[in-house]
Amino acid sequence: MMQTPENPLDFLNPSPEGWQWVVFHSKPRCEKKVESLQRQRPARIFLPCIERIHNYGARKRVNQIPMFTGYVFGMIQKEDRRWFMQNANVANILEVVNEKHFLTPLRAIATALEEGMNLEVFPDFTPGRKVQITGGPMKGLEAEVKEIKGKSTVLLRLDMIQQTVAMEIDMAYLKLLS
Repeated sequence: MMQTPENPLDFLNPSPEGWQWVVFHSKPRCEKKVESLQRQRPARIFLPCIERIHNYGARKRVNQIPMFTGYVFGMIQKEDRRWFMQNANVANILEVVNEKHFLTPLRAIATALEEGMNLEVFPDFTPGRKVQITGGPMKGLEAEVKEIKGKSTVLLRLDMIQQTVAMEIDMAYLKLLS
């Protein structure tokens, strides 16, 4: 069995002959199970996780949750592709066409996580998209994204009694509607 390095920066490089980079699309809430497959087959799997703190009354619990829900990045041997695809926790395997283009942001994410930076993933809040407000005094209302301001603020348009109210809100309080 292959010894898995502790630091993903040790293996986030172009694949050697006979290997390929893939993106595993996992079944819901199975990302860590997909990551553990590297103990059963020769593979290098990278699952970037971010820390979430949950308060349960007086108790506080720290969890490591996958940064990209449903996706795990891996370098596998080409002949093992079918074995991974047949695993109950893998929904699909996506091909990586351009390894350099694929690995550059992954290395940057791994470096940022290694240095203890707080990373956050936000949906694609582009102007015109419909969102639902999930926190604050406007919780539950639906709105339209009008403009992105800075790194974490969105200008929204709320239609009320045939009047438009513009407000700025933190992206953390928004959920994209389909």
